[in-house]
Amino acid sequence: MKISKFLIVSLCFIAFAFANSAHAYDATFSLGNLCEYVGKIQTDELGSKNLCSANPYLAASLDYSFTSELLISPEIGFTIPKSGRDETINEMSITFLLNTKYKFSAFHLIGGAGLFFTRLSVGGGSEVLNNGASTTTFPLPEGTIYSRNLIINLGLGADFLQDYSADIHTYIFNLFTKEERAFSIAINGTYHFGEF
Repeated sequence: MKISKFLIVSLCFIAFAFANSAHAYDATFSLGNLCEYVGKIQTDELGSKNLCSANPYLAASLDYSFTSELLISPEIGFTIPKSGRDETINEMSITFLLNTKYKFSAFHLIGGAGLFFTRLSVGGGSEVLNNGASTTTFPLPEGTIYSRNLIINLGLGADFLQDYSADIHTYIFNLFTKEERAFSIAINGTYHFGEF
């Protein structure tokens, strides 16, 4: 816990220092799909695992340039709230990222770190689940809870025309813990507003 707080404070300090020493280069708005925890979520009673499902998300970033190739890009994004198998549970993901981008030709490499929040709103009640030979009724809590994870972001982007690009991001959870390591993949199209 202390390490994640230290990293959060460090990322904020770095972002503030960079923002004061560089000039705003570009503002962006992205629309895409977030494939969460690929291969980690059981999807049926036979033990099948998830690959990707429709999970639209929106993001915005502000790019600061240090050279013509190197950019610092703080970003905030969120998924559209949705219900899962149980309609009383509503889920939404929120990301705060401090990315760097290295541009070459029409492509750019993306690397960074940040926080990934999952917001669950539960309406209470109960849920009947199969426990093997029969079923069991489990109570559901009522209220809103958040979980947070420190993530690493690695990605690749390509520019199209002057104002558009497409990116693929890989969010890595629990990098140093093999049993808990997980990946989410975000694919998005981005509109660039340009300098302001």
